[in-house]
Amino acid sequence: MSSAKTEQQRDIHKQLLAVLAKVDRPGDFVVSANCPVLMPGITVGELGIISLPLPKSQARELIKLCHQAPYGKGTETVVDTDVRRVWELDCDQFKITNPAWIAFVDSIVNEVKTGLGLENRKLAAHPYKLLVYEKGGFFLPHRDGEKLDAMVATLVICLPSVHKGGELIVSHEGQQREIRMDGAASGLEISYAAFYADCEHEIRPVTSGYRLCLTYNITLEKSRGKKRLAAPSYGSTTTEIAQLLDSWIETPTEIPAEDLSEDFSAPMLAITLDHRYTQDGLTVDRLKGTDRARAEVLFAAAEQADCVAHLALLTLWQNGSAEGGYDDYGYGYGRGRYYSKSYDDEDEDDEDDDDDVAGESPYIMGEVFDESLTADHWSDQQGNKLLLGEMSLHENEIVSVIRPKDWEASREDFEGYTGNAGMTLERWYHRAAIVIWPRAQQFDVLCKAGTESSIAGLQVMTQRLPQASKSQREPLRQECITFANAIINSWQVDRDMRFSYSAFQKLETVDRNLFPALLSELGDANLVRNFISRVMSRDGKVQFDKSLLKFCQQQGWEQFESELASLFEFATIDLLPRNADLMEQLCVRRDKNPERIRVCTKLVDKAVAQLIACDQETAPANNWRSRELKRSGILVSLAQAMLAIGADKPLRTLVDHALNSPSQYDLTDAHLAAIFSLESQIAKLSSPSAAITHWLEACQRELTNRTATAPQPPADFRRENKLPCQCADCRTLSTFLADPDKEQIRLPLAKQRRQHLHQAIDGNRCDLTHVTERRGSPHILVCTKTTASHQAARQIYDRDSKNLTRLLALIKKTH
Repeated sequence: MSSAKTEQQRDIHKQLLAVLAKVDRPGDFVVSANCPVLMPGITVGELGIISLPLPKSQARELIKLCHQAPYGKGTETVVDTDVRRVWELDCDQFKITNPAWIAFVDSIVNEVKTGLGLENRKLAAHPYKLLVYEKGGFFLPHRDGEKLDAMVATLVICLPSVHKGGELIVSHEGQQREIRMDGAASGLEISYAAFYADCEHEIRPVTSGYRLCLTYNITLEKSRGKKRLAAPSYGSTTTEIAQLLDSWIETPTEIPAEDLSEDFSAPMLAITLDHRYTQDGLTVDRLKGTDRARAEVLFAAAEQADCVAHLALLTLWQNGSAEGGYDDYGYGYGRGRYYSKSYDDEDEDDEDDDDDVAGESPYIMGEVFDESLTADHWSDQQGNKLLLGEMSLHENEIVSVIRPKDWEASREDFEGYTGNAGMTLERWYHRAAIVIWPRAQQFDVLCKAGTESSIAGLQVMTQRLPQASKSQREPLRQECITFANAIINSWQVDRDMRFSYSAFQKLETVDRNLFPALLSELGDANLVRNFISRVMSRDGKVQFDKSLLKFCQQQGWEQFESELASLFEFATIDLLPRNADLMEQLCVRRDKNPERIRVCTKLVDKAVAQLIACDQETAPANNWRSRELKRSGILVSLAQAMLAIGADKPLRTLVDHALNSPSQYDLTDAHLAAIFSLESQIAKLSSPSAAITHWLEACQRELTNRTATAPQPPADFRRENKLPCQCADCRTLSTFLADPDKEQIRLPLAKQRRQHLHQAIDGNRCDLTHVTERRGSPHILVCTKTTASHQAARQIYDRDSKNLTRLLALIKKTH
């Protein structure tokens, strides 16, 4: 690695941290909420106490006592109903008579302090006006004047009064928030909103009803001077960070050659936050202190620099030798035992939990045998969870005041001495971070992170299509198509289980079978053909969903014939179940589309040929996957497919193959299971199927042979006595089994010899019970003869008899 380039990267990291440190005040510029109703007891002159929800009749009487509200225009205060149309009473023109109201307002102010990032300041609320908006009432965008010294914010408490419209719009540094005050508008709750006094705001027109609210000026108590505190302003900070990100894109993070792999080929930056969070509590709106403000700045800077940003949980996992711990636990603690300790049991209400570690580990991490650094548990700026999966990071991509290896551990597992192995230690270190990458390399980042991550990214993109304008929709669609092709080209065949080092559980990832539905939304035939030939031909877990079937129907089946045929070219056991299901999906449809039927007629021949070739190459005796394959399901799917399109010849080929392969297609578990699954369909056939008739009759003959003679119980105590072992104990047992008169034998044997006979009896399924009588020395092995073999044979006979009766009834229905 170039030393100059390395220093440049380090300098960018240092500058990012220095600029981000300027974001030293948490909070938003506006905060709002709904509250249960508390009657303030507002009394206005001769009108008396105002009822809530505000009745229309009283609203009209109240307006008669009000005056038209003015607004500030330069140094003047003027009334202009083209700018502001609202009725008001000054605070000396009404009274609040409920003593509990003061405590209620104080509780709101405490919430406002947190929301505006003023936890360390003491605030006071001063009543200002009572406002009434009737239909047509509004206030154009404006900023509040400095009504009191040290004024910091405006508080609007909207009281229960049924109305529509009248939304409060607050703007600051290009951001805009709409507060609907819906609790008060419904007449069922009190709604409030507070915002920094320097923020521009407006009231949209009321379209019906009356909007009633109390306004307060919020000031800083014990404030020196008259200068008011403005809303957090991080515009210049955002621009500085955006410029640094531009420099980083030009000189991306360099990874040491020994660590370079495909996982690190796409550039990323992970800028850590200060507080500690669990994966369940990790969304932007739940970030603490300055973390929330810094996250918002990073999101905005990433947008300016044409980058993508997400909130994620970083996890450093280390496995190594454990040193120390002797003073606390004594030598030998944990020998052959397992010890686990967690340090991140977070208290959501504790703002200082970063300094509150649940005890220190008695162990020191010695030599590190293995480690990983990953990001997972993703969410966007709006708090939406994203199933992007686990992405690998390198330490050089982490921007943090403290190096990852110096983070405080969140979890620790210790294992003591086991055999010749020494003590080992596993540790997990968690940090929340804003992870950023260039938008231009979005596809590379997600594709390298894995197929599930890519699909999740594509889902986010396609969800933007309906909201996009007409001019933007087609370019976005083409971008999605390009990304979808990149996913197809980098598709990784799914592994059965994926585990995260951050927790011993299966990772939360998007379902791969969402991908076909996304392709259908994009509506590109070439993309679908590429997916069928390049993905489905390799990955047997990917399904052909209903939306894709509908798309192919609309486009014309012959467009996809060669790609569908490619699925049946290789004798791969992984593809058999999915391909059989696919044949059923393609053939068993209500439409009589001749084009589809022609394509399906060609495909069923290939499907049968694929099954035969696969069965010949993967004999069950030496292939566990072949043994576990549920062949009855394959027979059912293929038979249903061929019956649906009248393909009797390939069905006969399929049946003959299955009948001629008894080691793979058991009469009961494969043939009869399939036939009985198809029973209702076979019974309703409009015309006889020669293949089905042949199949039923072949199974009938076999069942008739099996049930010709019922198994008879043994006439005496003679039992099957062929044991492969010829040791003295096994010969004694064999002689006992062959004895027609002896039911039980008692053998005083040492433990090892008893264990040998236990294994011989169970392994050869001898008709014996065998228990140890633990009296005397050596203990006595007691073996007693049973009729287990006869009982098993009788169960099979009864089963076969019932199956034969059922089969004969079905055959009768087909004639």
